[in-house]
Amino acid sequence: MSDKNQSVKKTLEENKSRANKQFAATAVFLAVFYALSKSLPLDTTQLTSPTERLTYTIRWLFLSSTTIMFAMFGVLNVRGNTDAIDPLNGGSENLVELPNRILRNTTEQFILHASAVLTLSTFMDENSMRNIPLLVILFIIGRLFYAIGFSSAPMNRAFGFSITFIPTFATYAYCAYRVVSSFLL
Repeated sequence: MSDKNQSVKKTLEENKSRANKQFAATAVFLAVFYALSKSLPLDTTQLTSPTERLTYTIRWLFLSSTTIMFAMFGVLNVRGNTDAIDPLNGGSENLVELPNRILRNTTEQFILHASAVLTLSTFMDENSMRNIPLLVILFIIGRLFYAIGFSSAPMNRAFGFSITFIPTFATYAYCAYRVVSSFLL
């Protein structure tokens, strides 16, 4: 019996436990990633103007956007190789449900990620800009693990989702603090 069929029979508590283990693994992964990122040769000291920092950020966001392209290819692959090639014919749309969910979530996460990273770049000096590539790398890794996990079993998506979402949420929190502080001071 496949893992996909077994996950239906698991209790809510078993599913929560499984997701919590993936969230704990995410915390370990992010800590290790942060520690290793200190040794990456990312020199951003030449980014002295806001325009240079925004240009740098947009270029890195282009790499993040490739995750949407790959998710689209997942949908196209299923459509091109199954009866789902004709979406108006009906009866085969269930075949593209999984890749469509991956595409939809990746698009949603990218919008949040791009908004957060662009806003963050407006608050950073040239030395802090090394965080932009790190956030993009985490986003790409997270989307990869999300797609692989979700494809193997829906309950396996939490690790990839949280690698994507936690840094984005932290960036949103920091930017919200900075925006509100700028109005109050």
